[in-house]
Amino acid sequence: MANILKFECIDNARQLGGILAGGRRVKHNKLFRSGNLSKATDHDLHRLRDEFGIRLVIDLRSDFEYMRKPDKLLDGMSLVSIPVLDELLRNSALKKEQIMPAKGEGMMELLFKVACFPWATKLKDVLYSYFAEGDYAHRQFGEFFEVVLAQKGAPVLWHCTSGKDRAGFGAVLMLAALGADDNAILDDYTESENSYRKQLEVMTAKGRESGMTDSQLDVLHFLVSVKREYMEIPIKIINEKYGSLLNFITQQMHVPFATIDALREYYLE
Repeated sequence: MANILKFECIDNARQLGGILAGGRRVKHNKLFRSGNLSKATDHDLHRLRDEFGIRLVIDLRSDFEYMRKPDKLLDGMSLVSIPVLDELLRNSALKKEQIMPAKGEGMMELLFKVACFPWATKLKDVLYSYFAEGDYAHRQFGEFFEVVLAQKGAPVLWHCTSGKDRAGFGAVLMLAALGADDNAILDDYTESENSYRKQLEVMTAKGRESGMTDSQLDVLHFLVSVKREYMEIPIKIINEKYGSLLNFITQQMHVPFATIDALREYYLE
């Protein structure tokens, strides 16, 4: 897919330009999504700022994730933090203390540890259902729309840790608001699979060598990569309850139709 962007140290980066939305197309180089910017090189950051004109970065991670791996930015770039999982972390078996790496623990070791927790087999369903059913997440993504609207058509980038779950659902909502159908939305989401294919192969091999079960390997796959069926979970819940993603955005998230119209004017051609 031509929308994929290759950086030195920014993972899973792409722009949404060219995606068909209600008989029009998303403008190129306006709406960007990626993994976090904590490892970004100066060259990466200059490309974001100077080549693509990105001045605003929206971070969908929780505060403790940001503190562990803060984004790197250049002069003239600003950051808005909109954490979307804080309520889920407070009220479920998924505790931030358990997913914080121990001193000296690498990311691979952390992911292996999380994949082996007994509750981790339910993580996929819990997370993606929360996108559709969590009031806190709805309010936070509502703020996400307000922040993007305030850019008045200027380029904006949003991200989470790996750029696939929270950033992915942000893209789902934005594309739906712009008029894209569910298939086009899911096609964009599944592009994250290509970004982590090699990493997943290495980790799967190491997991099998360490004796991980098929169930644990499935959790590891979820943590590292994506499957179309993951994002089909919230979309199905939303369509059954609200009739469409757009109805969900306007009725449950309370995003005004005026905001939808303005975003289409700014970001469609």
